[in-house]
Amino acid sequence: MLDSGDYLQGDLAGAVSNGKYLVDIMNEVEYDIVTLGNHEFDYGMDTLATRLNELNSEVTSCNFSYIGNKENKFDFIKPYIIKEYGDKKIGYIGVTTPSTLTESDPSNFLEDGQVAYTFGADTPEHFYSIVQSNIDLAKADGANYIILLSHLGSYENYSPYSSIDVLSHTSGVTAFLDGHAHADLPWTTYKNKDNVDTLLVDTGYKLNEFATLTITKEGEVKTDFIKEYEGKSAKVDAKVKEVQEKCDEVGKRVVTNIDIDLSIFDSDGIRMIRSREMPIGNLVADAYREIAEVDIGFINGGGVRANLTKGDVTYAQIRAVHPFGNLLLKKRVSGADILDYLEFATRLTQSEYKKDGKAYGENGEFSHVSGLRYTVDTSIENHVVTDASGNFIKVDGERRVKDVQVLVDGTYVAFDANKDYSVATNDFILANGGGGANMFMDDPIIPSSTMVDYEVLIKYISETLEGHLSEKYSSIEGRINII
Repeated sequence: MLDSGDYLQGDLAGAVSNGKYLVDIMNEVEYDIVTLGNHEFDYGMDTLATRLNELNSEVTSCNFSYIGNKENKFDFIKPYIIKEYGDKKIGYIGVTTPSTLTESDPSNFLEDGQVAYTFGADTPEHFYSIVQSNIDLAKADGANYIILLSHLGSYENYSPYSSIDVLSHTSGVTAFLDGHAHADLPWTTYKNKDNVDTLLVDTGYKLNEFATLTITKEGEVKTDFIKEYEGKSAKVDAKVKEVQEKCDEVGKRVVTNIDIDLSIFDSDGIRMIRSREMPIGNLVADAYREIAEVDIGFINGGGVRANLTKGDVTYAQIRAVHPFGNLLLKKRVSGADILDYLEFATRLTQSEYKKDGKAYGENGEFSHVSGLRYTVDTSIENHVVTDASGNFIKVDGERRVKDVQVLVDGTYVAFDANKDYSVATNDFILANGGGGANMFMDDPIIPSSTMVDYEVLIKYISETLEGHLSEKYSSIEGRINII
């Protein structure tokens, strides 16, 4: 029983227990081996170390390393694990996305202000060589087959560190069991470095399905998906119900009421929140601007995780929208930095948001805005320069973001790059450079009351709007024009 990462971060069960309830369930299921996803790090290093020590399964990640000068809390994580099955040995090699440094809270990876952890991505070639060297080491230790248990993602926007990139730059792997992209890849083969067809499997997300991998005595590799099944383990079912009861005590509490449905998906179930303006994104951005009383509010699309349903809204539903527990932060920032952020946030945006039935041009930093409106010209090539970890460096060429305007006394006027503006969003972005958006980190903080992200949303819906969302959020306003 294997997991390709992001098992500790899961809606209310994860949020109210910092992943503990999920570990309890996984131990009942008796997972054997897991790797690390980016969201394993969301609760901080001390909590992660505690959770992984509570987890009965082994943990592998060949590219996660401690480079600090203090205690290594993760010295039990192995670059690969070999299991014997009769007279055969399988080597399992964990690989964690290098974007973890920006996709989880960047401050978690610091000690005394210095980066203390690395994911081996000095360059793409360096990253591929780490994976290949562990393939070779596992084979030297007697592995007959190699399984990459990876949390990399297969979509183009994960390049050059996607599972497909790694597969095409390495050899000797029997199969990739991938995560991170929330993709549904039941049976896909790609050519490896030696032009050999290699299997890549990804089983969606939120346990909507399971993949089985079978290696026959003759060495044939087969996979299948399980979406429906009969029968349950009484032991596991009892643990799940126990956790549900604990969560229900907190989650069923009604915190507000709304008069329309708000979704992060289109009518076909394609996620739009990371590539297009959406009413729920506008709602959250407005909440930050109104509650913080600033010029501009914004929220990254990756920070809005779930739908809201008409009627009573429970604590569980609000926490599903904002599961990370980030804090409201206000800063005074330059107009030039805001333009850099918008360029960075829309660098992957395409003229179409879906392709071949899947989301296309997604970016977790895609910015929903309040007090601003702007145009993205997708005919212009992306000129944003980032480092190997995805951190913003500069814009080196023509900008895609055009016609930026700011709301002043109810009227949109030309945005001034030479002027300072007050802005509000979560501390993940403003303080910690989350997602690689590091342009605001050194800007001065405006003192304000401390509020958690979901508290900001509850206050705005219940007090400012009194639950009446339909007039303002039944459709988009045209704050983001994509051409």
